[in-house]
Amino acid sequence: MSTVKHRIWAAAALAVTAALTLTACGSKNDDKAGAKDEPSAVAPSADEGEPGEEEADDKPQDKGDACAPSDMKVEAGSRSGKVLLVATNTGKKPCTAYGFPYVRFDQDQATAAAGEETKPKAPVKVAPGKSAYAAVTPTAPDGSGGPGRDAHKLSLTFQSPNGDPLQGDPSTPALPTGTLHVDDQAKATYWLPDEAAALKG
Repeated sequence: MSTVKHRIWAAAALAVTAALTLTACGSKNDDKAGAKDEPSAVAPSADEGEPGEEEADDKPQDKGDACAPSDMKVEAGSRSGKVLLVATNTGKKPCTAYGFPYVRFDQDQATAAAGEETKPKAPVKVAPGKSAYAAVTPTAPDGSGGPGRDAHKLSLTFQSPNGDPLQGDPSTPALPTGTLHVDDQAKATYWLPDEAAALKG
């Protein structure tokens, strides 16, 4: 009887061992299958905004070595029926008077035209203590500018190297006689290295 019992217990033990082995294998296979079914990790999507769209349009202007109102003392004098503008470099570094002064009278939106025949071969370099010159002809000698009007204020803006008006407040030299009669044909010369060249323009 003991021998039969022993055989029964042995058979039962083998059956339990086989069941456990199958369960373990099934668990491993299920883990592998589950792993295959799991979605793969997805990298977070990048911001798809247009490159540079956040860049501000109002960046500080690159004025290079251009003369600016903060560098220059501008005075206006009366010479031979013209207004002579004298811009003196009061800074410690040289600057360049590019192009011509954008001249306005009173609250005019438009600036005085520039005489292209007065354009120098190269922009005027202005050392500390030195000056650049421009002349304004306020009315057309032949009367083609119309009846005109009396202006009470003159303002001017310097140019950047690429010809844009420099940002910031303009220079406002006092008119030599308090008022100036101007018409629609008022024009200015380019910045020039001496007074005689400016008055000739």
